Amino acid sequence: MAWVGKWEPVFQYLAEQIDTQTRIRDYLSREKVIQGFLLAYLNIDDVYFCRSEYEFNKGYVDLFLEPFLAKYPDIQHGFLIELKYLKRDQWSETEAEKMMSDAKNQLKGYLQDPQLQQKSALKFTGIVLLFCGWELKVMREVKVPLNV
Repeated sequence: MAWVGKWEPVFQYLAEQIDTQTRIRDYLSREKVIQGFLLAYLNIDDVYFCRSEYEFNKGYVDLFLEPFLAKYPDIQHGFLIELKYLKRDQWSETEAEKMMSDAKNQLKGYLQDPQLQQKSALKFTGIVLLFCGWELKVMREVKVPLNV
């Protein structure tokens, strides 16, 4: 993920763990249980500084995976993750597409933040993860060219 940019298997695996290790009552806090779970798992390794609710362009990305370049100078990829959540009884394709569109717009704004633009040696990718209850329903990538 950090060196090649292939993030899908990582989040597919983490989604499987969320499904296996959480219980229905955990979802009283909705998106926050997913965010906490991902934050815990992504902090097991020290490849990234995993930051929650990090500010970019007057907004807050759910998770920012900032490469630990002092220890791993050859890392090429960083990630901004926007989580979206629907309760199990609220799922519809229309609602999912609306949430995905909102998340994509948020990430485009975050990815254009000057602090990321200054780190031109890195490729930052936005990722939208849409969960319905404990199920990961949609994963999408959002990229914005540097110096937009």
